[in-house]
Amino acid sequence: MKLSKNKIIKKIRQKLVKKVTLFHIELEKNCLRFDLRLKNFWKLKDVRVLLINSKDTVELPYTLRGKNLTITLPLSNVEKIKEKFIIKLFINDELMWVKPSIEYKGTGKSIIINNRYCSIKVSKEILMRRNFNEYKFRNEKMYLKNINTKYDCLVGKLSFSTDMARHPEVYALNYNKMRKIESEYQRETKKLTLSNFSILSSGTWQFFVKIGKGLFPLAVEDKDEVACFATYNHNVNAVDSNTNFCLTLVPRSLETVIKSINLNTDFVDLLLDIKDLDSRLKYVLLINDVENGLESKHTIFYRNGWQVRIPKIELYNLFSKKRFFILDGKNKPIKYQFKLNSYKKTIVFNDVFNSQVIRLSFYKRKDNSLGVKINKPRMRRLITEIKDFKFKGYVTSLNQFIKCQAYLCIEDRNSLNSISIPIKEKFEFDLKKFDLISLKSKDKTVMDFFIIIKNQDNEVVRKEKIKYKFSNYKKDNYYDYIELEDNELNQHHFLVTTTPFNNAKIESFCIPRPIILSDFSIEKDNNIWLVGERYNTAQDNGIVLYKWLRKNTNIEVYYVIESDSNDYQKIKNDPNVLEFGSVKHYEISFKAKVLLCTHDLENILPFKPARGFFKYEDTFKVFLQHGVLGRKNVEYHKKYYEVPFDLFIVSSDPEKENVVVDQLGYNKEEVIVTGLARFDNLVMKTEPKDILLMPTWRDWINTDEQFINSIYYMSYMSLIKNKRLLRLLDEYNVNLNFYPHYRAQSYFNKDIKNLNERINFITLGSISVQNLLIKHALLITDYSSVSFDFTLLDKPVIYFHFDAKRFFRKGILRPIEETFLGRIATNEEELIEQIEDRLKHGLKDYNLDISSIIKYQDRSNCMRIYNAVVSRLSLK
Repeated sequence: MKLSKNKIIKKIRQKLVKKVTLFHIELEKNCLRFDLRLKNFWKLKDVRVLLINSKDTVELPYTLRGKNLTITLPLSNVEKIKEKFIIKLFINDELMWVKPSIEYKGTGKSIIINNRYCSIKVSKEILMRRNFNEYKFRNEKMYLKNINTKYDCLVGKLSFSTDMARHPEVYALNYNKMRKIESEYQRETKKLTLSNFSILSSGTWQFFVKIGKGLFPLAVEDKDEVACFATYNHNVNAVDSNTNFCLTLVPRSLETVIKSINLNTDFVDLLLDIKDLDSRLKYVLLINDVENGLESKHTIFYRNGWQVRIPKIELYNLFSKKRFFILDGKNKPIKYQFKLNSYKKTIVFNDVFNSQVIRLSFYKRKDNSLGVKINKPRMRRLITEIKDFKFKGYVTSLNQFIKCQAYLCIEDRNSLNSISIPIKEKFEFDLKKFDLISLKSKDKTVMDFFIIIKNQDNEVVRKEKIKYKFSNYKKDNYYDYIELEDNELNQHHFLVTTTPFNNAKIESFCIPRPIILSDFSIEKDNNIWLVGERYNTAQDNGIVLYKWLRKNTNIEVYYVIESDSNDYQKIKNDPNVLEFGSVKHYEISFKAKVLLCTHDLENILPFKPARGFFKYEDTFKVFLQHGVLGRKNVEYHKKYYEVPFDLFIVSSDPEKENVVVDQLGYNKEEVIVTGLARFDNLVMKTEPKDILLMPTWRDWINTDEQFINSIYYMSYMSLIKNKRLLRLLDEYNVNLNFYPHYRAQSYFNKDIKNLNERINFITLGSISVQNLLIKHALLITDYSSVSFDFTLLDKPVIYFHFDAKRFFRKGILRPIEETFLGRIATNEEELIEQIEDRLKHGLKDYNLDISSIIKYQDRSNCMRIYNAVVSRLSLK
């Protein structure tokens, strides 16, 4: 097979690219040594190695022998680390990317230096962090002798130079993960029993004995004394690490040949040749859903090969990827994955399920195990023309839906009321012929476009949003526009816009009849400011700043909120609180020069915030923010606005420089480091003791079905029912209060019934978020920026990252280590471990340095915001 010219050039370029790989790290008496290998460097004129932390930059010594570079890091520098530092390598004045080599095995390592546990990560640069600062890592080792092993259990005699006043606890550490191992200690015989190693993931773990706040390395005099043993998921082997007691967990596999796969009416039949399985014993085929972790078991039996019959409904359910395991039928079960060494091709079938033709693909996964992928019909859908509210477009693959009808649906985002228009593969319709005014649930609302497929029983088979071909996404633009009057002569405006994903939508607002539109020509008044948050809340930076301005300045400031929201009832007696969409709201919006909001300005303006609407472009626009930026990619890039924010509020210099300026495209003079207004009110008056569970939303969930079947929903429902968690709450006399995101409230509220008395559901608006944070001792969240408020209160945060890869699929603005200050759990077991650890420590904080996240901790943020707005306004 001949390669094209372009491919040949690409291959040559790849071979010539400069590469720097780290292949070894060694702790010596007075320094930490990093050994790197250089490739494709023809001239090495200048090499510089910089050690960078939040305050200082130090040049490090190095030696260069041929293509091998050795960097020497004095331990005196390591001792100065409060939180982290970065090593950057420059060659010929060019910043080099450093990657781990094959010998290095992975991107993360850990090392103990002067009683401190440090993790080292290699990814473009060398990042070194102090972890587990609440512990003191001792040099004195505790030895384990006379070791015996059995299934998921290890027993030995613990030898230590001094008597222990309390029973020891045992922890296993892997890079930045810490797991408590179930242990039992008999003081008389010094017998230590360790069990339940299944909580550990694959990889190498070092073991420590905890006494008080000290962690002592567990060691063995002879690593050969530790026999290999088994857990449910792994084979466990001893590792020689300077006599330290380390175990490596390796998943088991069985050599497998796929003899045949057949589809019947209701089943999928597999015939497998599996080496090393005893045909006289009983086994189970375990099917694991990669998306949500759900498992199903199916009997597998031997008859001229290993046969299993799988109901289609279980295999096809959720249209997700699945993987297969073998589970033996013993009292102490062992799980194996398939090892498909000789298997190369993908076996593909077409079938009909839920009235649609699906594609079923059995394939070899990257770990050589067997996987299956179920694909729904790929339904391409596009609006190709919008003119005078007439729409043209197309949708493909309708022939892949059996006895179904397609509709184009326009659905109100609040009420879910909709208009459905029957369509074929090519469609054209005039939206002015439909009653759009009656469809609206509110004066200002949003309507989404969907393609819906219904079967002959009128059940929804598919529901997908539809894109606009010529989308040029801006938050303040539109593609088409009409005005309609209702029977009371109120004027309704409808604008076709798009979402960040280029999906089509309609934004609508209503101008009440009493409004005299000629008044909008009034010049903007610098002393009239309009403040708000989301249109239905008064809990965040908006309301805190508003109250400060009312109390401390002569600004004529107004707060806007919907009158049917819970928060409105708390502030409605304030004469400067405006009902969203009211006549007074319009009058103030026409005159207000300064607009300040925690979200986009559509939340505080009764009309579309776009050029040409009531001199919107003449306002001074301030983004107050509702969190600290740096985690997920956000939609506040300057490029997303025709008329962008004039002033962008941030909490630290790194947030300003690295995120808002470098990545969101704002100029330095448009960004001001003040801190968030709500930080001024973070004051604890009493000592809290309960746990707050407060997850954020997932932007890929669009329908009820997607929510109920999502790993997001299942993970939190499973957590609040976890028996071990409930036992811990009882043992420590602590409650867990669950406050779901506002978009998830209705789902959880509906399904949470007859819960344990230790689990409480908090409804939206019943208490402000800030009061929730103040009244709790431990926060469990996933990616929410409220964690920064909690950390500012010197209280611990645990992050539940069961779906981090998908959550950050659109990118992350700062490394995870920089903004997730606390502990991270990737599954439910890890999370329970972390909760138990904090309960045992009296719910104390992790002693973290937050100066790189929140610069000011003086409760003067509102004053700084006010001063910044006034000074910038005078310049403008």
